[in-house]
Amino acid sequence: AATRLLITADAGGSNGYRTRAWKTELAALAAETGLDITVCHMPPGTSKWNKIEHRLFSHISMNWRGRPLTSHDVIVNSIAATTTRTGLKVHAELDPDTYDTGIKVTDSDIDALPMHRHRFHGDWNYTLHPQPRDTTSAAKNPRSAGRPSPQPCTWRLRDPELTGMPEPALDELINQLAQKLDELREHRRLQQRGGERIRARGAGAKAKLTTADRVLATVLYLRKLGTRDLLAQLFGVNGSTLTRAVHHVQPLLAKHGYTIQPSTARFRTPADVTAFLANSSTAEIKSAC
Repeated sequence: AATRLLITADAGGSNGYRTRAWKTELAALAAETGLDITVCHMPPGTSKWNKIEHRLFSHISMNWRGRPLTSHDVIVNSIAATTTRTGLKVHAELDPDTYDTGIKVTDSDIDALPMHRHRFHGDWNYTLHPQPRDTTSAAKNPRSAGRPSPQPCTWRLRDPELTGMPEPALDELINQLAQKLDELREHRRLQQRGGERIRARGAGAKAKLTTADRVLATVLYLRKLGTRDLLAQLFGVNGSTLTRAVHHVQPLLAKHGYTIQPSTARFRTPADVTAFLANSSTAEIKSAC
């Protein structure tokens, strides 16, 4: 009568949190059994917290010590015969199936999984549902089928759940750094030109990121919400532009005594950020960008 299954796993190996085949096969198991499968990975370097290691494997090792493991039968029987005075019982059987190697799981395969990443470290904690993702909206609106996942508007990235600070505090930070950032930018352009301006300030190519966006992007980067490439997608620039912004803003943050604490939320795609913001209790929902 169970409807859910909880699995605790280490951070590495065949059941590691980075292993795509692990997630893909779990999704297949969820679809086959109808169970919601929740996985909680031990953080890297903390497998000593894994109770299974202490309560099961140690007794198995003691049970077969000194016995030559000469065949599969000896191994399976030694494991299955393990018991303790506190009531441990072990079931073991040999899996004779063969498993292909070298299977590639693409980004689109992972995106299609019915997987929900939890608010706290979604890379280590997630749930796979037995039903595929809802595609009814695409069916109702065929024009939307095949379009890239929706990306949140830049103003939505100011959400305190993402930045770790109220919007007034973020505005104060931007105002405090804006003048110095403009001065540094003007100084770099002076060095690139090798002389004074010929055209008036503001003429020519426009900056790809505004001063406010540069500060916001740096805050989100230091919050470790996702990769550099993900943040670049969210701001509509390439990775090099975002990296330059971080390199310019980060020293100023340190100089002014600002420490940005990492977030416990982790995102892999813009759609993950959009879904998170849609459920955010602090975000103000607006109808259009």
